[in-house]
Amino acid sequence: MQETNANKPVAAEEADTTVAVMSTGMGTGTVKNFDLNRRYGFITQDDGTEVFVHQEALLDGTVIARGDRVSFQVTEGPKGPRAASVRKL
Repeated sequence: MQETNANKPVAAEEADTTVAVMSTGMGTGTVKNFDLNRRYGFITQDDGTEVFVHQEALLDGTVIARGDRVSFQVTEGPKGPRAASVRKL
C-alpha cells in the first residue's frame, strides 16, 4: 500500500501559512476596474503599476467605479501589492 502525503505529519514551518502584511506607503491612482458582485478590482497607480483592491479596503462606505481617482495605503499582500484605506479624491 502506498502512503500519501495526507497521512504524513506536516512540520510546523510548513503548516504556517501566515503572510506578513507590510506597509509600503501612500499612493494615488485611478480605478482600472471594480466588480461590485465579486467585491474586488484593481487600481492603476500614478506610476503605472497596478494594485489589487478588495471591498473591505474601502473606507466609510466608499463606492468606487472605473475612472475614479483614489488615495490609498499600499501594503504587501499574499499575491503582491494591495490597497488599504481607500478614499475617493
